Amino acid sequence: MLAFYPRFVRTFDDLPGHVSLLIHSWSGCNMRCLGCHNYDELIAAKPDGRQLSAAQVIERLSDGCGLFDALLLSGGEFLMNGLAEIEDFLRRARERFDGPVVVLTNGSYPRKLRRLLDNGLLDGALIDMKLPFHQLDPQEDRDIYEAIIGIVPSERRRRDLLESVEAVIRHNSKLSQVRTVRYPLLSDEYFEQIRVFVDTMNRRHGSSVPCFLNPFFPPEVPVSPESSVPSEPSRSLEPLLHS
Repeated sequence: MLAFYPRFVRTFDDLPGHVSLLIHSWSGCNMRCLGCHNYDELIAAKPDGRQLSAAQVIERLSDGCGLFDALLLSGGEFLMNGLAEIEDFLRRARERFDGPVVVLTNGSYPRKLRRLLDNGLLDGALIDMKLPFHQLDPQEDRDIYEAIIGIVPSERRRRDLLESVEAVIRHNSKLSQVRTVRYPLLSDEYFEQIRVFVDTMNRRHGSSVPCFLNPFFPPEVPVSPESSVPSEPSRSLEPLLHS
């Protein structure tokens, strides 16, 4: 059964030109990425009675539609949920909300992602490409995988991650992005390899999905001397590529 974190977030940066409502499913994640800001609340912590059902989320959408014009679905990893439950939720959301619906995903579920995009239940995807998966062997480069995404993927999973990125680029929504993080452990060569892969896929499919490089912020945000409230990190994105 779908479970959702009870705190929704309005964001002005993730989808340029839109005020988005960010909703997190409370279903865990199959990765343990370096610096994950959702780990304590949404991955390590399990649903504890505060979670919302799909029906409760739909009601909230109806009550607050005037406050946002796009819907972002995240996690954890939203696509870990069962396909039938996801499809039912998205159909019901479409009945109450007529703006764009976009998923944030790590790319582990290409068949679900492709089906949801092709059937119009999703309008786009913000997909992570944390490493140049096309250049890294799961066994020979296992230390890099463990350091950045917290797991060593099987060869099948590595292909799935690449297939998902290509599926998003082939779909070519103006809302979609390929996104990575400027991890301090990685040299610029890694980010250049990601950019080249995205550029190659865009040319192959006649697409123009941009690739963005996010700054890295450790989860522990320092408190400024003037305030007892942690300063908010910027969520602006540094463009790597606009085809």
